[in-house]
Amino acid sequence: MAECRSVGEALDRGQSAGAGEGGGGWARTGGTKRGKVDGLGLRDISTTVRKFPIVLVSDPVKTLQPKLDFLASVGINAPLLPRLVSLSPVVLHRSIQDHLAPLFGSLRELLGSNARVVTALRQMPFVVRCSPNSTVNLVLPALRDVHGLPPEDVSKLVAVHPGVIMQGPHRLAEIVQAVKDVGIEPGESMFVHTFAIISKMKTPTLERKYALYQSLGFEKDNVALMLRRCPLMMAISEKKMKENVGFLVGKAGLSLEDIVAYPSMLVRSLESHRRRCAVLALLRKEGKPEGNHQLRKVLVAKTKRFLQVYVQPHQNEIPDVVRALNGEIPFEGFSVLE
Repeated sequence: MAECRSVGEALDRGQSAGAGEGGGGWARTGGTKRGKVDGLGLRDISTTVRKFPIVLVSDPVKTLQPKLDFLASVGINAPLLPRLVSLSPVVLHRSIQDHLAPLFGSLRELLGSNARVVTALRQMPFVVRCSPNSTVNLVLPALRDVHGLPPEDVSKLVAVHPGVIMQGPHRLAEIVQAVKDVGIEPGESMFVHTFAIISKMKTPTLERKYALYQSLGFEKDNVALMLRRCPLMMAISEKKMKENVGFLVGKAGLSLEDIVAYPSMLVRSLESHRRRCAVLALLRKEGKPEGNHQLRKVLVAKTKRFLQVYVQPHQNEIPDVVRALNGEIPFEGFSVLE
């Protein structure tokens, strides 16, 4: 799609595209609403117009272009620029002096560079909507001074989960307490990662997932222990929780204690577990010592190590290990080998 080289041209086209949806025409005055828009395509402009129609009467030279120039000056270019503008078009009407400059200044001071700010915005473009005074400058000190996070952990938290600066004081306190309830205090190595996971779930969702794990046989204290060891185990869908626990215990023969010891098994895909179990079953059948390795460790091994230990050394003698790895040989359970 061709890039729109001027705001006037872009908005003309965007409005024309929307005319069939009931939009009226935008009356341009003598070509005075012309200005270059680097990095914004027709689709981006059309989306922006639909979400934020006031841009149709905005002066591209005095109002729009300075915002785009500022964003470019801090390193926000295509493909992030059109995504950011189309998701948060209100940024085009934010004051540079009162909003954008203070916001980016605070984020740059916290994260250390424009490049890191841009990386954070790729994860959460909506952050540009935050008021530097009523949000950023309240949340960050609260994390540090009220909740006791070391400054370096505040920086790390914003880097991995920039949406934290959009949280209100009550929600912030709620998340911090939820992490503490798991047994992780501010300053501990897993606090930031656990905070980031829990903050993406509403309290009823978190409680429902706790209850589901308990219904699958885990003690509440063990659910908290798994969460401390692998926060992502709480981020997976409830369907995946049921399927993985059902397979690992019901078919692969592991115990709940095995899963508590290696909760990252819950995060991996069910298909990956099936294929690795199929490979291990073949090795056991052929009497290879690797076939008797601890299953729980085999299932969490990195792909490179799994291939080096369980597939490559045997693929010539036992070609079926490759077929098993590719999902062509179903896993029927280890009990069938006995």
